[in-house]
Amino acid sequence: MQKKFIFIILLLLLIANFSYRIDLKKSPHGLIGELMYFPSGIALRALSVGFYAPIADLVWIRFIQYYGEHRLTDYKFEYLYHILDILTTLNPQFLHAYYLGSLMLTHDAQRPDQAKMLLKKGMKANPDNWPLPFYYGFIHFVFLKEYNIAKTYFRISAMKPDAPIMPKRWAAFIVYKKLGDLKTALVLWLDLYNNTENPEEKAIAELYIKNIKMELDIEFLNKKIKEFTEKFGSKPDNLKELITHKLISSIPDEPHGENYYIKNEKVYSTYKHDWQIWQKAR
Repeated sequence: MQKKFIFIILLLLLIANFSYRIDLKKSPHGLIGELMYFPSGIALRALSVGFYAPIADLVWIRFIQYYGEHRLTDYKFEYLYHILDILTTLNPQFLHAYYLGSLMLTHDAQRPDQAKMLLKKGMKANPDNWPLPFYYGFIHFVFLKEYNIAKTYFRISAMKPDAPIMPKRWAAFIVYKKLGDLKTALVLWLDLYNNTENPEEKAIAELYIKNIKMELDIEFLNKKIKEFTEKFGSKPDNLKELITHKLISSIPDEPHGENYYIKNEKVYSTYKHDWQIWQKAR
């Protein structure tokens, strides 16, 4: 037993030292090079001789560091799935790794295929868990627009023990509501925002809530510009003319704190951050 304890301490020190050496790397390319040699989850599980939890915790810290560094620099997440796969092999019940990881893989890494693999792995390891099939359906609904698959997994989620009304509500949305409708997507993101306690998940949901509200505002203002043109025979020079001619009572507040403006007879926002990612996800 003493030999086993010494062995696991040495293994933890090895992983901690490995992470420390990664942090010393100034070049993102150097960081990726180090992660290529990060042991597989199966290898670490075999080496850990039963001490899975403390090693999984270290890998989780490494995951957060890796995500944060690339979120602030090059926005490349080549090894995000690799780290999550290691973590969930070490500890298949590390549920936040599946929830948060699937959103990050889809939203940040633009790899919904990897997000689906991660969630399927989680569903196999945690068959009674309701959020895992819900997240799987959520990704198919919001990002991939594959509504039949989304409906199936929302229904699977609804049948799990202790499942709330939310998955059943979203299965019904797909059946009865207009698919791909921005207002429907907004309600779903609000549902996720209000039902998660994880700050990173909330941040991703908040971004999409603001972007959808912005899209809805732009749709509304473009319709009012069309009404203005039909009524007065010319396009408005600016949005204030819509107020002057009583087509709107006020210009909507831009959700990101930016401004709406008219360019080439269409409404745009001065908001730019993450716009390419948003357009791909839509």
